[in-house]
Amino acid sequence: MDLGFLRPLYESDAPVASVHLDTSRDRTDAGKELELRWRHLREDLSSLGADKATLDVLEEAVREGSSRAFGNHGHSLFASEGRLLGSFTLSEAPRKSYARLLPVPDPLPLVVDRGRYLPHVLVALDRVNAKVFAYTARPAAGPVSEQEFSGADLRNIDTMGRGGPGVLSGYNGRFDGKHFPRETWRENASRIAQHVRDAVAEVDARVIFVGGDEEAIAFLRDNIGERQLKIPIKLVPGGRGGPDAEERLHEAAAEALRDFVIDGHDDALADFHQKLANEQAVRGTEQILPMLSEARVRTLLLGAERDGEPDLWGSPNEPVLVAAKASELDDPDAAFRAPASALMLRSAMVSDAEFTEVLDHGHTSSENGAVLRFPKSREEA
Repeated sequence: MDLGFLRPLYESDAPVASVHLDTSRDRTDAGKELELRWRHLREDLSSLGADKATLDVLEEAVREGSSRAFGNHGHSLFASEGRLLGSFTLSEAPRKSYARLLPVPDPLPLVVDRGRYLPHVLVALDRVNAKVFAYTARPAAGPVSEQEFSGADLRNIDTMGRGGPGVLSGYNGRFDGKHFPRETWRENASRIAQHVRDAVAEVDARVIFVGGDEEAIAFLRDNIGERQLKIPIKLVPGGRGGPDAEERLHEAAAEALRDFVIDGHDDALADFHQKLANEQAVRGTEQILPMLSEARVRTLLLGAERDGEPDLWGSPNEPVLVAAKASELDDPDAAFRAPASALMLRSAMVSDAEFTEVLDHGHTSSENGAVLRFPKSREEA
């Protein structure tokens, strides 16, 4: 995952209030529960020293975001000196709502959530009609776009009479129209494929899910193969044929997306272990910190489990620096303490490193590691 979307959160030199809040609207009394949760978090931030202007701008963002909330979801909010630095919808409510006031943002729940909900395209089709749904990486009540296509069908076409002089007519004969049905379906698939390509480009999709008629899917695959789009095409149950079939398709796609994310994390973890064996990666905070401070990390791997997370030391002048002791930084007297993940993510973002959650078959972890931009030297090993 590219961490560039976090850059606006670091535009303040003052302390940053980070809020991760359950804004679910899945119960009749959810509004009152949300108001109570936010009131407690506001009191926590106030006791930590957050100014009124910052608290007010956060409260306005909570109200605006929760008014558009749907189902079981959450929000991550960041503000400083009365200015909202960022507001993000979470695909899942945080396990526990909490707020912090730190010298740096605390974005781990946000980046973990971003890695679990990927932009994707969903296609429901038969040999004539199709619907194409595009979903962004940001959770929403529905797709950002929905296209419906109706192609040519075989009604009112006399395929038996398409033979010419000297040509034997009928399905057992030889005439240009004998393969007309398949050619018509292929043409439909070609047109549908363009809608799919447009949807993929619109949301920068990472995967395409397709359900419906098997032969129509085969024709579509010929037109949007992985060589052309370079993203996987996954088959899911359901498709066209009424609301029930379409509902099954959406449910199957949601499950397939979860499996796709877990498979991706499994692949990343396997790649990490392989590189670890070849001295192209390091494991554990002690090993990671010098690599981060030297901008040598290509991919930072952190677990979402925060129980027992230690504090580290950061520099206000050189955001790439992070250390276990203040004395190891450029200006020990100006150094500050913050949770390990907050400082490690800041360092990774500044050095253009990527991020991957350590997620093993859907289970969160506290393990961390880093894939390096180049192998360790013999002295370091």
